[in-house]
Amino acid sequence: MMFRPLALCLCLFVAPAVAQEEAPLAPSDPPDNPRIGALIGEIEWGVYCAQDPVRLEDAPDTAAGTINIVQELPQIRFEDTVVPAALGMGFGVLARVAEGTDPGPVTVTVTHPPYPGSGITVERWIATMDDTAMSLFGFSFETQEELVTGTWTLIAEADGEELFHIRFEIVPPDFARPMVAACQGGFMS
Repeated sequence: MMFRPLALCLCLFVAPAVAQEEAPLAPSDPPDNPRIGALIGEIEWGVYCAQDPVRLEDAPDTAAGTINIVQELPQIRFEDTVVPAALGMGFGVLARVAEGTDPGPVTVTVTHPPYPGSGITVERWIATMDDTAMSLFGFSFETQEELVTGTWTLIAEADGEELFHIRFEIVPPDFARPMVAACQGGFMS
């Protein structure tokens, strides 16, 4: 299965690191990370355990050509912008717009270091969000090709206005063992 960005409609190669000691997760985020636009009423971001999709939607501007639609919002397990590059890990944003706001179609853009082989660095899809419930905008790691360490950005825009912009740092799994263990039932090879 190819790597797929995740969306939830409510109305809608890095070689394994050999670490002698577990490294600190990351320095504190710079003051401009994340940037939250005025239309956002509520937002959370971080790391969650990936879920199996209930269906796929076409998203031709993504590496897989589809996005995963999950049944329930994931629980943000770690409110952090540091994410282990490990299969089964997910990261992203849960958000809703302010009461009385209808942003229309939301363009979600993710940038990341190049995937080995394809060289893909930008993926984009259209999503929806409203003022009554949280929506998910995220990624889950499903294939080895996707496990590219470095800075990834997740940006949502509606009608030319930035809703949110957040940078995540994807690190080798040994640097974030507690996160990997939380999603893989304590087992980490």
